[in-house]
Amino acid sequence: MKYFTPKSYRIKHKILEFLSKERMKDGGKNPVSEYTFSLKEICDSIKEDFDDVYSISDYLYYKKLVHCTRNDKELMNPYCFATDQGVEAYSSFSFINDGKLLQTTLFNNLSTGFFQIIVAIIAVVTIIFNYNDSKLYHEQVKILEREVERLSIKLSEQSKEKSTESDSDDTKADYQTYVQTDDADSTKVSHWKKK
Repeated sequence: MKYFTPKSYRIKHKILEFLSKERMKDGGKNPVSEYTFSLKEICDSIKEDFDDVYSISDYLYYKKLVHCTRNDKELMNPYCFATDQGVEAYSSFSFINDGKLLQTTLFNNLSTGFFQIIVAIIAVVTIIFNYNDSKLYHEQVKILEREVERLSIKLSEQSKEKSTESDSDDTKADYQTYVQTDDADSTKVSHWKKK
């Protein structure tokens, strides 16, 4: 309970606890003088710093949870007692519950902000890595395109050489066929001449 409630809420509750218990002794039939205490007496009883108790007593007085009367001997040390609303606030643990609610709300807000920051960092890192990866892939694609272009040119040159070779083979074949045909014709001619 101590760590989930802000200190000011705990001190408010302690002040009301002390004053309410003193007021409710003997079934709440005590005279006011028996449940009225100075701030210094309250500080000693609840073991809190005087400055903290003094500033919080102003809030409790403003909210009409305690009633304070003037101390003529020490102006900065008024006498206080718990009002009916103060006893009710102590009994319902309203300051403890409000403090816990405040603390959990703050924790939720901080954790939500923290997780949003983590998600943003992850998103930025992912974008950077994806950008670097896409840059790398783009470079690899360019290298592959150059390689394909080079191979295409090489293939084109080889096909030209093959077609030139093929044309030359066709020309040789045609020439040989022509020569052979000419030889046959010349044989016929010489064959005719001999007759």
